[in-house]
Amino acid sequence: MEFNPAEYAKSRIQDLALYEPGKMREGYTKLASNENNYGPSPRVVETLKRESERVNIYPHRFQELREKIAGYCGVNADNILLGNGSDELIDMVLKTFKGPVMGLSPTFAEYRLGAEILGEEYSEVRLNDDFSFPAEEFISNAEGAGILILCSPNSPTGGVISDEDVRRVLELGKLTIVDEAYVEFYGKSVIAMMDEFPNLVVMRTFAKAFALAGLRLGYAVASPGIVELMSRVRMPFNVNSLALGAGIAAIDSVDYMRQTVEGIKRDRRILFEVLSGKFRAFKSEANFVLIDVSPMKAEEFFDRLMQERIIVRSFGKFKGFEGEYVRISVGTPEENRRLIEVLDSL
Repeated sequence: MEFNPAEYAKSRIQDLALYEPGKMREGYTKLASNENNYGPSPRVVETLKRESERVNIYPHRFQELREKIAGYCGVNADNILLGNGSDELIDMVLKTFKGPVMGLSPTFAEYRLGAEILGEEYSEVRLNDDFSFPAEEFISNAEGAGILILCSPNSPTGGVISDEDVRRVLELGKLTIVDEAYVEFYGKSVIAMMDEFPNLVVMRTFAKAFALAGLRLGYAVASPGIVELMSRVRMPFNVNSLALGAGIAAIDSVDYMRQTVEGIKRDRRILFEVLSGKFRAFKSEANFVLIDVSPMKAEEFFDRLMQERIIVRSFGKFKGFEGEYVRISVGTPEENRRLIEVLDSL
């Protein structure tokens, strides 16, 4: 029997672009996906070993992790919702609240993809030429939107949005997501604004600073009303037992995370100085640095580093911007030294 699945698929699905993650190759130094190459704390590793012996039991530490995160963020447990990575939390917001959706460009591709999967209208406002936040244009274009999405520090540019500009956006009264995936590398959060602005949803992840990217664990911080509504579309047991246990252990060993973050921030400064001497580099408050490698092509730069067994993230051209863009994650000191040696030979 012949069967053509495309004939039965929803028409919009066939037009979607696949999300392309950073490449991975065994034995290579991966500086492509903004992971924390120091790895998780020893306490997390020990917890994973214990939890692996109980995977026959459904996940049951959901509330315990909510309480741990609440303490870490200075809020209450009913302000916290857990997700299978921030990606699922984005999906839950878009399933729960009315669009259209408006974001920025360039930014994390999942915002647009998530909206398009659900058939929501998505528009974007171009960042300024230096990748700073275009506050006036964003605010003036927001009238028809139901959901606004900001990312600070922004991926892939590393820039941040000032508290004043976040406040101005929140004053529009729209449901506003502020994605703080890289907040630990920046050190400033807008969570405190939640008391004044109940339309604020802050999203965070354990993938970056806490080095748990492979476990897919994220969380949202929002008013109890928003959390309750989003919980209605949350799939049962959406966060697995290993991720729950690792998240609890990660917060219990938060000093380890802070030590690795300080190392990454130190090396970020060094890497930025080196890259600025060769390319147009953009100041970053995250754990990566974006560079414009033109007149070289981004793919040419990527291939040159691949020959040296180093993987970076090639973006090529951003729509509406001149240049050829590559993002380089900050690795361990040894990885960064090797990268700099290769850059010196280009």
